[in-house]
Amino acid sequence: MKSKRCVKIGFWMVLFGLVIAPLAPAVAQETGFGEGGRVYAVQKKGYLLKHELHGAIGVLPMDALYKGVTFGAGYTYHFSHHFAWEAIQFLYSNNIDTGLKEDLQNIFDADPTSFREVQFMANSNIVFVPLYGKMSWLNRSVVQMEVYLTGGPGIAQYKEFNRVGSEGFAEETKYAFSGNFGLGLRFFINQNFSVRLDMRDYMNFIDGVDNVAYFSLGLSWNFSFPKFAYADE
Repeated sequence: MKSKRCVKIGFWMVLFGLVIAPLAPAVAQETGFGEGGRVYAVQKKGYLLKHELHGAIGVLPMDALYKGVTFGAGYTYHFSHHFAWEAIQFLYSNNIDTGLKEDLQNIFDADPTSFREVQFMANSNIVFVPLYGKMSWLNRSVVQMEVYLTGGPGIAQYKEFNRVGSEGFAEETKYAFSGNFGLGLRFFINQNFSVRLDMRDYMNFIDGVDNVAYFSLGLSWNFSFPKFAYADE
């Protein structure tokens, strides 16, 4: 439990850092001024997204008994530069035993009577994009990026294991209502492709609330662009 709490605190520290970091250059630029006073230069986003398909590989790192390696995909419809609807996001978790159950049995002569693992999660989210910026890569190229927030409802499928005498564990499939919120970073490769880094906290309502942290790295394909907007337009 203590380990799970530390992971969650680290999760929120990463989210806070990623929100604050893009603001630092803007604050520095705003406070600097010369003889003519302050100069403000706001550039519009270089790409206007419409339809987006994405795939991702991720991890579920918080549970002490197992760690999940996830494979996910989704579709997002973008209404404007700032708002989008992630109509569906789906992930499957391939779970890896940490060996803690064997350690408990061998060292402390204790064995869990029941435990559960996430198998699938699906959700539909509202996406808000408040930050957009450009960075210089080795002073040779410009990288365009954006920061977005996500949140919405979903469902989760668990596989629950209950001990049956000395015969082992009986498996049972359970479903739970889920809610999630998180933060993401998008780095544009060109007008059609971008790289996404997502961090989300899932709250699955199964015998209380089971918090599941999710980290993923994925590739998006953006298509049906209504126009390609440059900053000087």
